[in-house]
Amino acid sequence: MAKNNRYIDLLDRFMSGSTSPEEEKELLGWFMNVRSKDEIFSFYKRKWEDVSGRELSAEIQGRMFLQIKNRMKTPKRRSFGKWWSYAAVILLCVSLGIGSHLYTRGVGGNQQEYIVSAEKGQRASLVLPDGTKVWLNSHTRVTYDGDYGKDERAVFLSGEAYFEVAKDKKHRFVVKAGDLELEALGTAFNVKAYDEDKELTATLFEGSIRAVAGNEMAVLSPDQHVRFNKASRRLLVERPTNSSYARMWRNDELAFESETLEDIAVLLNRMYNVQVNFDSERIKRYRFSGVIKNNSLDNIFEIISLTAPILYGSEGDTITLREK
Repeated sequence: MAKNNRYIDLLDRFMSGSTSPEEEKELLGWFMNVRSKDEIFSFYKRKWEDVSGRELSAEIQGRMFLQIKNRMKTPKRRSFGKWWSYAAVILLCVSLGIGSHLYTRGVGGNQQEYIVSAEKGQRASLVLPDGTKVWLNSHTRVTYDGDYGKDERAVFLSGEAYFEVAKDKKHRFVVKAGDLELEALGTAFNVKAYDEDKELTATLFEGSIRAVAGNEMAVLSPDQHVRFNKASRRLLVERPTNSSYARMWRNDELAFESETLEDIAVLLNRMYNVQVNFDSERIKRYRFSGVIKNNSLDNIFEIISLTAPILYGSEGDTITLREK
C-alpha cells in the first residue's frame, strides 16, 4: 500500500512538473503494469470530487487542463518518450473529471480547441461535458471546441469512434467527419471516417441520425448504415446483414464480411502498428469473412490461413504474406 501511495504521489507531482528524470522513469515502470489503471482512475476521480464543491476560477481551470494536455502530448524529457502508450488512461480520467467540469463552465471565453486521440495500436475513451460517451478506435482523433454545448454539441472526427449520445432536446449533437455531417439525438452509433479511406460509413444501433453531405441527405433507422463515397459524393443507405460487426472492435473482436486481405492489412496497420507486405498481387485479392475473438496477430493470421492458401512470417513490425 505504501508503495502504491508513492506512485500516486509521483503522478500528482508529475502533473505539476516537479518530478526528476529518475522519478519519471520509476513512474513509467508503474504505468507499464496494467493493474495500475484502476488506481490512476480512482485517484483522479477522488481528486475532482474533493474540489467539485469549491469555486475555481476559469483561469485556474484553463491552466490545469492545458498543462495536463500539453504534458501528455509533448513530453519534454526522454525518460517519458513512451508516454503515448499509456496516455489513454489519463485522458479518460481528465475527460471524466477536469474536462467535463471545465467545458460546461467555459475557459474565460477562450475558444480553445481540445483534442483526444488514440495512436496506432491504441484505443481511448472519454465522456464529453454533456455526458455523451465516446470510444476511439486506433489511429483516431476527436476534436471539440471550448464552447461545446452552448449553441450545439459538435465534435470533429478523423478515424473511427462509437458514440452513446446523451439526450438534450435543446442542443443538437453533430459529428463532423470530413464532408459528412451526422446529427443525432439520444442515439448510439458508430462512425468510420479515416482520412485515407475512399468511403465514410456510419452505422446506427439506437434512435435515429440524419446524414448530410453537400446536397445529399438521408435519415437512418436502427441497424442501417450510410456510406458516403468521397469520389462520387453520394450517400447510400443500406441494411447490412450483420450491423453489429461495426462495433465489435470495442470488445476486442474483429469482424470481416468478404473483405480483401489488402483491406484487412490496412486495418491491422491501424490496430497493431505493423506493416503487412504481400509477395504477390493475387494474395491481396483473397477475401475473408468471419469474427475473430482472440485477436492476437498470430491468431488472426492462423485463422485466415485456414480459409486462404497463404503462409505468413514476421520480422520485427513487418508481416509478410506469401502463397502456399
